[in-house]
Amino acid sequence: MNNIDNIIKYLKGSNDYIVTSHISPDGDNIGSTLGIYYSLKKLEKNVYYVLDDNPPQNLKFLVKDINILKSSEVNLKDYSIIALDCGDKNRICLSDELIDNAKKIVCIDHHASNDSYGDFNYIDINASSTCELVYNLLVRFNETQNIDLIDEITATALYTGLVTDTGNFAYSSTHASSLEMAKELLLKGAKRDTIIQKVFQSNSYNYYKLLGEALNTLDIVDGKIASIMVTKEMLKRNAISFNDVDGITSYTRDIEGVEVGILLKEKKENEIKVSLRSKNYVDVSIIAQSFNGGGHVRAAGCTIYDSVENAKKQILEAVSKTI
Repeated sequence: MNNIDNIIKYLKGSNDYIVTSHISPDGDNIGSTLGIYYSLKKLEKNVYYVLDDNPPQNLKFLVKDINILKSSEVNLKDYSIIALDCGDKNRICLSDELIDNAKKIVCIDHHASNDSYGDFNYIDINASSTCELVYNLLVRFNETQNIDLIDEITATALYTGLVTDTGNFAYSSTHASSLEMAKELLLKGAKRDTIIQKVFQSNSYNYYKLLGEALNTLDIVDGKIASIMVTKEMLKRNAISFNDVDGITSYTRDIEGVEVGILLKEKKENEIKVSLRSKNYVDVSIIAQSFNGGGHVRAAGCTIYDSVENAKKQILEAVSKTI
């Protein structure tokens, strides 16, 4: 069922929820999850924020007052899962046991690769972000139930996901509805200045040292494909977390003449996370799907289980076929 009203009815009728998202948390992941978490709390539901991963440093301001649990800390018998911003059931950041034993799964997402794995689904691949879908759901909730669930703290969470997934309104995923949402969230008290400073203007000195190393690996193929590598040795040497370097991807795409930018990030030996960005005409989600990943037309990702050098060869070959 891909219907907001059915989800609202279910949220009202059940009591115990786990809210979660995908591995490698980002702004839309955390913002949308918090949007639902705070809303269910206001409805006096029993809600648990569960994520078997760690938020990046620049987003920790959003969750500083949240008790984020790991799957091993949860002991529930009758519960539903609300999976936000997760295009693939296998990427839900929970243990298989929690996923398999859930009464129902509610999926709210905007990834083109989503196969509607939930018992209830609200999927719109044209939406700027999952936060925009959560915003739509909360607006509809107010229309049908006469309960306004968007306060300052919820508005701040949703605004964070909106600006991160639209590149601060620079990406092609930004629509008139996105800007209208931004206006309404600001009117609700979203802390825009705090968000911008924390998310975009608070990189550590070590981050820039790592960036310098990473840029030394910059490789451009035929003037249209650019790649950068970050190894686990670089991360260790600069004391940077694996989840804190995704912003480097934009340095590959933002080169004149480049259509596809690639960041290869070594999580551990023979496990390489690949982030893909395109500028005009290449659908990188199709490339990611060929490696069992997914995402959006202009931003996607996958994991290649090989050395970083071999992963680079494989992904460059796949991208070259699309140029």
